[in-house]
Amino acid sequence: MTNDNEPPTKGSQYRHDDGTVEVVFATEGDRVLTVREYPTRDLFEAAIGAAVDDGTNRHVSELPDLTDVDEDRSDGER
Repeated sequence: MTNDNEPPTKGSQYRHDDGTVEVVFATEGDRVLTVREYPTRDLFEAAIGAAVDDGTNRHVSELPDLTDVDEDRSDGER
């Protein structure tokens, strides 16, 4: 975070040194829900290497595909 005095808000975007992009999706109290985009599958695999596979989150799996979202955008933003 570039300014520790400002809390993260929906849509705040952060770029990590490895090229990973993290976007705040929601906040509630001290909890922050983010979405991360890894520039390569190898970086993703390295990041989750020590994690435990916890199955599929039904709420996320039911969201529209990225191609559906991209088609709705007219400004070219990702």
